[in-house]
Amino acid sequence: MSPSITGFEEQYFEDPGFAPGLKGGDEVRGYGYYPDYFAIVEAQLSALIELSGASVLLDAGCGKGALAAYARRDLGCQVVGVDASRYGVRWAARAWGGEFTVRAAVGALPLASNSVDAVWCNGVLQYLDGDGARAALAEVARVARTVCFISNIAAAQRRLEWGRSDLLTHLYLRPAQWAALAAEAAGAGWRVTALPFEGESAILLDRPRRTGAALPLRFTELALERMQRLGALRRMPPGLESFRAACMRSARAGH
Repeated sequence: MSPSITGFEEQYFEDPGFAPGLKGGDEVRGYGYYPDYFAIVEAQLSALIELSGASVLLDAGCGKGALAAYARRDLGCQVVGVDASRYGVRWAARAWGGEFTVRAAVGALPLASNSVDAVWCNGVLQYLDGDGARAALAEVARVARTVCFISNIAAAQRRLEWGRSDLLTHLYLRPAQWAALAAEAAGAGWRVTALPFEGESAILLDRPRRTGAALPLRFTELALERMQRLGALRRMPPGLESFRAACMRSARAGH
């Protein structure tokens, strides 16, 4: 890798002023974005693992490995970390259990089909074009047995000052738009749900025959409860009540 690419990757991960940024380097347990963000993903991932019963996790786009290390150490998961960045993988390999880190693109995962219970993919697919995102969503669904959580920059973030200077993000999509892409890419057997979390554009893919009809709602409410307990929830999402109603209608219809 050329020095210019290496320098760019280091700037991406370490420079808090580099859009799409507020990275913060290691100041927030290595995850960055803004001070409450690790607590948010901690709440979401712990809820996902508890409710799905997953024990083998793929962190697709693991960056410097902070969340993968948390899942290994605190949640007792076997975790494979994958990232396309040589710089990120170098750091992730030094994290807790980091020897299980591989450099690869999410659109070409070096894993067998149905080889992990759950996939976590946060802030990755936004950097791809539409075809690249579809390919990555298909790969995520291919390797997962039970559930996938996929989150990207919220569409509204494009209007912020750093969003206007962001030259990397290609897809500023709403959750329903990500859900439509995922439903097209994932194939039969997957339920795709657009989630109501604020500040991000998140979807859940699950196999209802394994997870049950209520998983999307149970996951959302447990994650919000844990965010609140960790001090990372300023208010309940405005769309939560309509989301609850939609989940209830779906459950009654047997979907």
